[in-house]
Amino acid sequence: MTRHNKKRNSGLLYELLIRKISRSLVEGDNKSASISKLIVKKYFSAGTELHKEYRLINALVNVSVGSESVAASVLSEAREASKKFDSKALKIEKSNLIREINHEFDKDEFYAESVPNYRMYATASSVIGYWRSEKHLDINTVIDYERKLLEALSQPQTEVKTEEPDPNIDNLVVKVATNKMQKKYESKLNENQAELINLYAVEADLDKARIKIQAIKESAVAGLNDYISEKDGNLSNKLNLVIEKIQGLETDNVDDGLIARTLEIIELSEELKGVDNETIS
Repeated sequence: MTRHNKKRNSGLLYELLIRKISRSLVEGDNKSASISKLIVKKYFSAGTELHKEYRLINALVNVSVGSESVAASVLSEAREASKKFDSKALKIEKSNLIREINHEFDKDEFYAESVPNYRMYATASSVIGYWRSEKHLDINTVIDYERKLLEALSQPQTEVKTEEPDPNIDNLVVKVATNKMQKKYESKLNENQAELINLYAVEADLDKARIKIQAIKESAVAGLNDYISEKDGNLSNKLNLVIEKIQGLETDNVDDGLIARTLEIIELSEELKGVDNETIS
């Protein structure tokens, strides 16, 4: 792969900011969490060119349509959609975003965060840049990158989530962008954590976030009860205390503190799943 500048990749910048929010909340760094949330809302709100480009990159990286012919059609539509952005406005937004990130955070630490599917994000961003005549790639590289995107899009379809359509992006690309793959993240920020952060920090939908938190609590308690049934009395007593704390967690006021505690509950649930898998294997 040719050298990729992650600082100009809107897909990677969004993912890095979401991980910054999560890490800050868990570590109790409310200042960094608040700054990160404000930056995401400022630059990735619906209607911005960055939001449009992020959704297009996300559609190419994180969805599967289950058919090579449909995947080819999606790639063709994505190519046309990429040319409809306001390139000047996008460049300004991206430069301002990078400047703000560099000003607010330690650059080396921020950009060093691991992002799942990094290479695919880089591939999608490079191809989009080529389609818009903003990036030079030799024809063999273009063929290789588009082949990789086609292979990813052609993977078997999985359960999907829906997202409000954006009228500024071509209809077919929007349709595909809403069919996000349900895949586990390879970094510390897993799917449940990412969804919760998105509801709280990006969409600012506290009602949906509260419902999500309640579901997470119930799932964690169920998982702990299953785990306890196979353990001795001493460990069971300790885990019962954990269950009581989870059940007693108030969800009326959805704030940074509640989000941080819920992220930890999610991590505990994932660790229990890992222990169960190790036992089975």
